[in-house]
Amino acid sequence: MRFILVFLISFFMTLPGFSQVEFVSRFEVESEYFDPLFEMVRTEDGMIAFRTIAKRAFSGERVFQYMLLDRELNTELGLIELPVQPGYDMIGYDLDGAFLYILFQKGTGITGDKYVRKIDLVSQQGFDYDLDNLLDLELREFLVQNDRAIFMGVANLRPAVQVYSLMDKSVHTVQGVYGNDTQILQIRKMPEVEAFEVVISREGPYRSTEVILNTYDLLGNLLREVKVDKFGEESQEIIEAVVVEDGPYRKEMYGSFGLARRDSYLGMYRLDINEFGEYETRLYTLEDFPNFFNYLDEKAKSRKDADVLKQVDRDKIPSIRNVYTIRDVRKGQDGTYLFFDHYNIINSRGAPLSAPNSYRSNDWSRMTNSSDFLDPIYVRSLGRGRQAVYSELSYISAHFVKLGEDGRVIWDNSATYDDLLTDYILPFGEIAVVDNEFYHAYVRDDKIRLSYFKDGEKIFDNLDFELELLNENERIAETNMESLQLVHWYDRYFLLTGTQRIRFQRENGQASSKEVFFFSKVLVAGDLFEPEDPR
Repeated sequence: MRFILVFLISFFMTLPGFSQVEFVSRFEVESEYFDPLFEMVRTEDGMIAFRTIAKRAFSGERVFQYMLLDRELNTELGLIELPVQPGYDMIGYDLDGAFLYILFQKGTGITGDKYVRKIDLVSQQGFDYDLDNLLDLELREFLVQNDRAIFMGVANLRPAVQVYSLMDKSVHTVQGVYGNDTQILQIRKMPEVEAFEVVISREGPYRSTEVILNTYDLLGNLLREVKVDKFGEESQEIIEAVVVEDGPYRKEMYGSFGLARRDSYLGMYRLDINEFGEYETRLYTLEDFPNFFNYLDEKAKSRKDADVLKQVDRDKIPSIRNVYTIRDVRKGQDGTYLFFDHYNIINSRGAPLSAPNSYRSNDWSRMTNSSDFLDPIYVRSLGRGRQAVYSELSYISAHFVKLGEDGRVIWDNSATYDDLLTDYILPFGEIAVVDNEFYHAYVRDDKIRLSYFKDGEKIFDNLDFELELLNENERIAETNMESLQLVHWYDRYFLLTGTQRIRFQRENGQASSKEVFFFSKVLVAGDLFEPEDPR
């Protein structure tokens, strides 16, 4: 009896440890608190982490560090260091098969000399290729396919794309991209057909906007052009475009749409494009999203829903206040999952920060194929810190939609950001889809915020969880908030990274501390949630 009593007391004392967020493994690299952060790319059995760092304090010499980590954050080879040519630093990267490609540039201007390092991840051998005769671009994206480097950027205020052969040093400038009133919305590799696609937005006559999907071979020759010049009703236009494959030469395009001059968001669109370049359009408005305002309390949601119905009864399309921007598209076996952010631009001093006209690239979220705004190289050069464009944003909610194969809305729902004030416009929320479970997670200050949905029903919203260590003899002394990043890795596992100061006790009992860059594997388990008893 006494044993049972002790067991029950111990059980209930440890019950709070069964959390919806569990830190399951951790890997650390000794690193100064404000050292450059590691970039990361997913591999089939784990990931690659890498960075350039000064060889010693106050030295212009830099080294390239990288390591291969498995899914348990173990590494057989440890941290590998390779020299970097004097005066050069990393400005881009890509993974193609078993090869990691790093783009280095001398200096910080657009005219600096460049070279590419190709690292064989099997043999760990590296090969350097000097680059010549490239346009002076404000670089936005760097991709490599079959030893051909693809450079996308801006030259003389116009977009440009060049393909450079690392083997024979030939350069091909892609036609049909460079022009006035033109923006590149997306560029993506198509390895299955040895081609790549560029999604372009171009302003036509009478303020009309057309979106063009151009497919090029690896010599820069145009293979196919799909022009979306008929969209919606008069004055309606595509604001953003994210393209996903639906089989060879069949694809779907998603994004937000609104009224001309991009001052009003009306909802979401879906384009089904077949192998002949023909497309069908389907529009979704607030009338199709009964849970768009589910981030509000019941009374406020009822008022918003009533206002939507009132506008629909007047044959009006209810508009979405503020910015409604697509963040991620996930193709599943039973449908397509979409993630939008809804935020308010309170003020902006510098470049315009609304979603339109922003290039959608894949920064370290190449791991998740999610789409980011602004130049990832520019963001990396700031150490993922605050941007040079001083703006204040109020994040209102995240909106999620599941579509069936026929395009019908199976469910929609939303999670609150609790009016998060920030100057960070890049996507920081991450989603995970596991069977009938849907997760939304992000970092706010020094906590993980998590929302959980099951079969489209919200189970909990925006719960916060403390950052944890696995070693009981260690304590977090300080966390560099600017360095924290949370991304979805696989299944129910997320990856949290950043720099921290850790206090610990040596074997002799003496207190000490260390500064590290850490990788933490985080498991989310929404089914462990037990709502509070309303009594």
